[in-house]
Amino acid sequence: MERRRRSATGEQSRRAILDAALDCFSRLGWAATTIEDIRKVSGASVGSVYHHFGAKEGIAVALYIDCLRLHQESLRGRLERKHDAEAFVRTIVTHHIAWSREHPEAARYLLRMRREEAVASAEQEIQSATGDFIREGFSRMKAHAQAGELLPLPPSVYMPLMLGPAQELLRAWANGHVELKAGIEKVLADAAWRCLRPETAPSRKVP
Repeated sequence: MERRRRSATGEQSRRAILDAALDCFSRLGWAATTIEDIRKVSGASVGSVYHHFGAKEGIAVALYIDCLRLHQESLRGRLERKHDAEAFVRTIVTHHIAWSREHPEAARYLLRMRREEAVASAEQEIQSATGDFIREGFSRMKAHAQAGELLPLPPSVYMPLMLGPAQELLRAWANGHVELKAGIEKVLADAAWRCLRPETAPSRKVP
């Protein structure tokens, strides 16, 4: 019982630090944020911050993985209800935009930090923590292609065609250059499906 209480307390402290880090990185910027900033917002002790994450770079990577998992788990729940190729493609594109609109701080953090050294240098750790979801997605795309429901392409081509325009839009949005206007996800989903549908597949409207 005592061990479970300590574990729950530790997880609450860890969660508070990650939430505080997202707030600080969003308001102050990654480079300007200090451990003390995060400690003050989270209410955690300096020892607790270092115990859970070590240096600021450790917080950055853990937060990146946390935000990415949030995005992936939300998408997984939607994809479980979609069984054909068109719904699969459209759902991935629309979710990418809609989730970013619903979780702007987390989405901006993922977009802005992807090429920061603190995160880029932890690529192996990130892939280990979140790679199963990517492999599941590629496995489904391969099955759809083999069934003639998706244009047969090299695996590395699917994601750029599917999410390239959406990702560029989100980068511009994250940098404050554009807004995510209502309905833009449908426009991008339509474009993605036109790129990936087999020549013989009739297009249909998917809610």
